[in-house]
Amino acid sequence: SLPRCPRRAVPLCCWCGSPQPDMETQTEKGEDGEGTRITAQLLKASTGEFALESILLLKLRGRGIADLGCLGDCTNLEWLDLSGNAISQLGPLAGLKALAVLNLSRNRISSLEPLSSCESLQSLNLAGNQVSSLQQLRCLAGLRRLESLRLRDALGQLSNPVCATAAYRAALPELLPGLRDIDGERVSGRGSELFQLCRDLDSSLGHGPGPAAP
Repeated sequence: SLPRCPRRAVPLCCWCGSPQPDMETQTEKGEDGEGTRITAQLLKASTGEFALESILLLKLRGRGIADLGCLGDCTNLEWLDLSGNAISQLGPLAGLKALAVLNLSRNRISSLEPLSSCESLQSLNLAGNQVSSLQQLRCLAGLRRLESLRLRDALGQLSNPVCATAAYRAALPELLPGLRDIDGERVSGRGSELFQLCRDLDSSLGHGPGPAAP
């Protein structure tokens, strides 16, 4: 089962809507001059923590973030929501070894390589990004705890270019055999009747009889 958000006391002002410090004075522009850059001040103001290593849960949804800045210094982070931003580079996430739940929906991401180091990752939401091929997902193959992957969200009308390929859902369990949930639907993984049926159907409609693609 997927971990729940860590229960951690935070100042009420961060969550109940009461007046907070002016965030405009605590953010910086990204390296290209566009979008917001994550800084230590922004992180501390958003969580009420004085030390970045103490942050376990972080929600930075819809902040116009384009540069992840010092986010990698939150080394004990377990739950992270960066949905609805302008993120394209994930480099700072490579150091988040404890990260279990990650929401990156509605960004500009195509390269996922830094996530290959997130060894504790169990749930990953990439709906609404720029992942265009299964090859771009191969870097996730070493994440043995990864159980849930979302590339498409029909309810939110979010997708990725790779989802236009009819066989992508059938191929994912072979590429990532630990998956139990794809796009919110339960699967059994490699060797399941559903997977074999989809694979046989794709073969017969596509290239006909012949050896399976590597």
